[in-house]
Parts: sequence; structure tokens; C-alpha cells
Amino acid sequence: MKTILIDNSLCVYTLRDDVNPEYIYRYIESLGEAGVKYVEMDFRALMKMKALPRNIGYIFRLVDPMFLKLCEVFDFDYVHLTLSDIKKGVRTHRPVMLGLSAGENLSAKVFHYASQALKGEITAVRLRGSFPMMSHESASGYISHLKNEVPVPIDICPMNGRKTALDTAMKFTGANVDSLTLSLGQGEKFCALESYFFTLITVFNRLPKEYSFSALCRAAAIQRVIFRNYTEFIPELFRIAEQDNRTLRNVDTGEPSRIKVNVFDSQVVRRAYVTALERLAREEDIPEDIFVTIEDAIRRFDASFFNDSILGERKQVFLN
Repeated sequence: MKTILIDNSLCVYTLRDDVNPEYIYRYIESLGEAGVKYVEMDFRALMKMKALPRNIGYIFRLVDPMFLKLCEVFDFDYVHLTLSDIKKGVRTHRPVMLGLSAGENLSAKVFHYASQALKGEITAVRLRGSFPMMSHESASGYISHLKNEVPVPIDICPMNGRKTALDTAMKFTGANVDSLTLSLGQGEKFCALESYFFTLITVFNRLPKEYSFSALCRAAAIQRVIFRNYTEFIPELFRIAEQDNRTLRNVDTGEPSRIKVNVFDSQVVRRAYVTALERLAREEDIPEDIFVTIEDAIRRFDASFFNDSILGERKQVFLN
């Protein structure tokens, strides 16, 4: 696929106070193995790390200018700055990703102003926010317009204020946007990385060769160890996808929709999940109580390890 993936979960969720930095390291490794090309981080995770995995890129989300000194410690591919940061005089020797809201007008004039202020250091532009529902044609026209306005890669970070985050991600993928910023975990605001994967499988009946479903399962398992605010995990989507496969109907004919891939019953998906858990149990130095639960999940393919204690009674539908 031409569109590369960025994960921002290390900015979105709250780390455990006593988290072992090695877990964060292996979480990033798993995201990279899953097909994520860049991980976005802020000072909270970086302050715990002595080193970061190689073979994956990094974006530093600047929360406060006082944390710019972290640029001297870590080799970031981009530092995310907003127009507000630039107007306040924030400067960095690292390449800049200019962040704008979806409602702001990205134009050659705005880009030129920011570039002049930063002495030409802008190497990517991100539009972040809730986009309206679009047709494939309008999405393609929108991305073409943006690429005509600015000479750098365009990143879209779809948010869910209008319940359109997943739709935006899929439409802009079809429009060959340069990159998408998603978040592993079913949060309230961002398009979930696992929902993106599942949609590629269940709706489009394909998963590009550069993506690894097993590695994504492993990253989801490690999430439970490193984050305080638990999120919804992949096995819950197995159940929902199976339910959608049985109940969805064609809006024109009224006939049941037939999705070619039955995700929940697929031995390939089950094997990916179990393999990820086995690797986690084998390679991670994890607390004993978590290890016992993982062993139980491996023996029984127990999705409750991921959802019962985390979700309680809260349920979400498959699509945003």
C-alpha cells in the first residue's frame, strides 16, 4: 500500500506509573512488526526510555517547549508543531511536521508563512480532526487538492467527533494519502488501528503483505501491561465481526450481506492470536499474575482475558 501508518497510542493513553521501560520498547517493536512505520510519542513515555527500537520512525509530539531538550537525546524523524507553537517562537533543528486542524484552510500561503518562520524546515503536514462523510471521488479530489497546495507529504489524523473516523481512514487510503495517524485501542477520539485492519479483512477481503495480524495481536496484549486506562482489544472485534456477518443486510435488496471472510471462525485468525500470546508469554518478563492469565488464554483461546475485566458492560459496534 502507498499509505503508511502512524500509531499515536503512546500519546493517547496513560502509562502505568511503575511500567517497565522494556515493555514499552517491545510494544513499539510489535507495532513495527505489525506494519506501523512511525510511532508518535510525547515526553511521558520518552522520560522513561534510555533507548528506542530501530527500524521504525519517531514523531515527537511537543506538549511544552521545555521538552524540546529531548530532541538532543532521541533521533526524531519529525517534531510535531502547530501554527500556535510557531507564532510563539518555538524552533527546533529537527524536521517539522506542521499540525493543522481539519477545519483550518491548508493553503500554499499558510505553508509559505510557516516555512518562512521556521526557515524551510517543514517536511510534512498533518490535518487532524473530524471530517465529513465523503464519497471515494470527493476524498480523492480533496487529497489531490492538498498535494497541489503543498510540496510535502500529507498526513491525516481522523478523529471521531462525527463518528466518521474509520470512514475517513478508509476513503483517504483509497485516495492514496501519504500517511494516516491511527491509535491501537478502541478509544473515544481516534480511529482504532485494529478496526482499520479488520475493515481491510472483512469489507475489502484483503490485508496487505506488509501488515502482520499476529504482531498486531501481540501489541494489543502488551497494551494491558503498560497502560493504566485499558482499551478494547482485538478478540472483541472477532465476536462483533461474526455478528455483523450474520445480521448485515443489503440496503437495496433487503437480502443478507455475505462477507467473504468469516473472521471469527477463521483458523488463520485464531492461530495469529494464539501465536501472539505464546510469543508474549515466551519472550516477555511479565508479572506472575498476568503470565498465569495469558497461559489460560492460550489454552482456551479465551477472549475474556482482553474484554471482560476491561470493558465491563460497555459494548461498542464494529464500525465507528
